[in-house]
Amino acid sequence: MLNPVKIYGNFLPPRHSVLEHIRRTRQAAFRPPVLWTEASPPLTLSISPPPLPRSVMNIEHLHLVFFSPVFHTRAITRMLGGNVTKELSLPGVPAEHDITDFSQASPALVFGPSDLTILAAPVYGGRLPYPAAQRLMLCRGKETPAILVVSYGSRAFDDALLEMKDIAEKQGFLPIAAAACVAEHTIAPVYAAGRPDADDEKDLAAFASSIGRILASSAHALPPVPSVPGNRPYRLFRPSPLPQTVDNNHCVRCGLCAQKCPTRAIDENDPAMVNPWRCISCMRCVNICPHGARRADEAMIRAVTEKLAPLCPERRGNSFFPA
Repeated sequence: MLNPVKIYGNFLPPRHSVLEHIRRTRQAAFRPPVLWTEASPPLTLSISPPPLPRSVMNIEHLHLVFFSPVFHTRAITRMLGGNVTKELSLPGVPAEHDITDFSQASPALVFGPSDLTILAAPVYGGRLPYPAAQRLMLCRGKETPAILVVSYGSRAFDDALLEMKDIAEKQGFLPIAAAACVAEHTIAPVYAAGRPDADDEKDLAAFASSIGRILASSAHALPPVPSVPGNRPYRLFRPSPLPQTVDNNHCVRCGLCAQKCPTRAIDENDPAMVNPWRCISCMRCVNICPHGARRADEAMIRAVTEKLAPLCPERRGNSFFPA
């Protein structure tokens, strides 16, 4: 028997081995296929199931994310959140994320596909307040369905809802519905006084029902992104600080106004000192002072009230998208 010969690092097999290999190859080529019989072992297929379509059954949690200096936006968000919870039969109560305080501006909030999220903020001069826009940009969605809400004091919401939609999509959220709700005007409270009220809650309950239908009908595909009014580029808005006075006879220097200011515009050591470049005239400090020591300039409030008179109807309705 001949030994294999080493050529260029490989082995050349003997001639009879090559012929045997050819014979076996030809036999295998013409061999009839083996049919499956009852005696054969069961066939097992390791095929991964396709991902389940996202529908109302995939929503596990509801999150309320709001910027609300004087609590009107928070009230609207809670009304809507409570009705959505009932509509979708979600367990427990919605998780709240108040992004108003300056101290809460840093941590990023991350949400997943099963987290239905309500993003809400007020409208100042037809735009989102810049600290609200900045803090919404700290929120991260991962194909997270979102309901967008803006509140405004009866004049108009202009480009604010479109601005929120653009931010939400950029941050990974999937808007499925949007609302522009009327709330008591922050500076001129004679407009939309006492709102949101019982009628607004009825509107929000109906809106929650429509959201439930949207999610229920999206068993095989995500619902279309709602179209909202607005213009790009957004309207220019420069906030001007509203003059305030501090009554030293009532101010106890507790520091609450400085701690809760969304932009840290108030000096912690001297509450009467306000940084005009930071103040957005949100009126939070006036509303939360436990001693009533802070007041906005009454002449300026009268001027704003008179200017808005022809622009604010007796009662303006809420707007929902899709309608």
